[in-house]
Amino acid sequence: MQNGVVMAFAVLYLPLVAEFGASRAAVASVQSAVLLLGGFAGPLVGWAFDRLGPRRLFQGGALLAAAAFVAASRAASLPALALAYGVVGGLGLAALGSQGNMIVAALWYPQARGRAIAVADLGTGFGAFCFIPLAQALVSRVGWRGTLLVWAALLVAVVVPLNAFQRVPDARGARTSAPEPGAAGDDWTLGAALRARAFWWLALMRFCGACAFPLLNVHLVAFAVGQGIAPAAAAAALGAVSLVSLAGRLTTGWLCDRLGRAPALTLTYASAAAGVGCLGLLAATRWPGWLVAFVALYGMAQGSSGIVASARAADVFAGRAFGTIYGWMTLAVGPGEAFGAWLGGKLYDVTGSYLPAFGVVVAALALGAAAIWRVRPAPRRAA
Repeated sequence: MQNGVVMAFAVLYLPLVAEFGASRAAVASVQSAVLLLGGFAGPLVGWAFDRLGPRRLFQGGALLAAAAFVAASRAASLPALALAYGVVGGLGLAALGSQGNMIVAALWYPQARGRAIAVADLGTGFGAFCFIPLAQALVSRVGWRGTLLVWAALLVAVVVPLNAFQRVPDARGARTSAPEPGAAGDDWTLGAALRARAFWWLALMRFCGACAFPLLNVHLVAFAVGQGIAPAAAAAALGAVSLVSLAGRLTTGWLCDRLGRAPALTLTYASAAAGVGCLGLLAATRWPGWLVAFVALYGMAQGSSGIVASARAADVFAGRAFGTIYGWMTLAVGPGEAFGAWLGGKLYDVTGSYLPAFGVVVAALALGAAAIWRVRPAPRRAA
C-alpha cells in the first residue's frame, strides 16, 4: 500500500500544477520531499526496527501518514502541502516502506533470500497497480484533496490491523548457509560495516537505482500525455508497469538465487534501459505500441534494485545489527529519489522535453549495474 500511495502522486501531479500555478519542478519537489524522507529516515527506521520490532514500527508509521494526509488535504499553498504531505507524510511512509519488509523476509529465509524478498515485495507492485487507476478515478470525482482523505482512511483501516501479528525470528542473526561466496559472519557492527567497501558500493548502487526509477515514475504520465496519450490511458500504463513488475520481482528473486546478485541486476537494468529506448521511439513516432513495449520491458525491472540490494546486503551483513546497518545503507535512496524526481521536472522546464532526463536514467542504470559487481566483501574486522 505504501508504494501505491507514493506512485499515485504521478496522477496528482498535473492537478497540483493547475491548482497552485507553480512550475513542474516546484510541484515535483513535494514528491521529492517524500522520497528524500524515505531515504534520510533509513537509519531511524532501522534503529526503530531493531528496538521496537516491525509491528509497532509499521502501525505507528500508518497513523502518522494518515494524520499528515488529512492535514495536506486542507493545504492552501504549495509550501503547506510540502510540509504536511512531503515532510510529515514522508516520514510516516518511510516507516511503511520496503526497508522493513525486506529485512523481515531476509531474516526469516536465509537460504532463499532472493525469492523470499521478491515474494514479500509483490505487495509493492500490486499496490501501485491498484492505487494508480484508483487515484485517477478519485481525482476525477472528488479532486486531489478528497483523494488524500481516502488514502488516510485506508492506512488506518488496512495497515494497522494487518500488522497486529508482525514479528521477526528469535535468532535474527542466525544463518544456516551462505547464498554467495564472500559472505561474512553474523557479528557485524555498524562501525565495521561503514568501514567496508561493500557497504559503499551497495549504497552507490541504491543511489543510482533510486535516481533512475522515480524519475520515470513521477514524470511518465505527464510525458505520455504530451505525446497524445489520453490521461486515463497514461495512468493505466503506469499502473500496468506495476502489474508487470509482479512477474518481474519474482523473476528477479529467482535470478538472484540462481545466477547471483550482480548478474540478476545487470539483466533487469538492461531491460529497464531498453524500455527507456521505447519511450524515445514513442516521442519520435507517436505510435502507442511503443508505450506498450515500455510497460513490458520497464515493468520487468521495477523493484529489482531493492530486491537485489537487500539480498546482497543480508549476504554480507546479516546479524543482530542488520536492521541498523541496512537502514544506514538506505540513506542513499532518499537523495537519489528526490534528485531524480526533481531533475526530470527541471530538465523539462529548461529544454521543453523529457528526452534529456531519460538519457540520465540510462546513465544511472549503467553506473548502478557496475557498482553491484564491485561488492566483494573482505572478512569482517573487529569494530
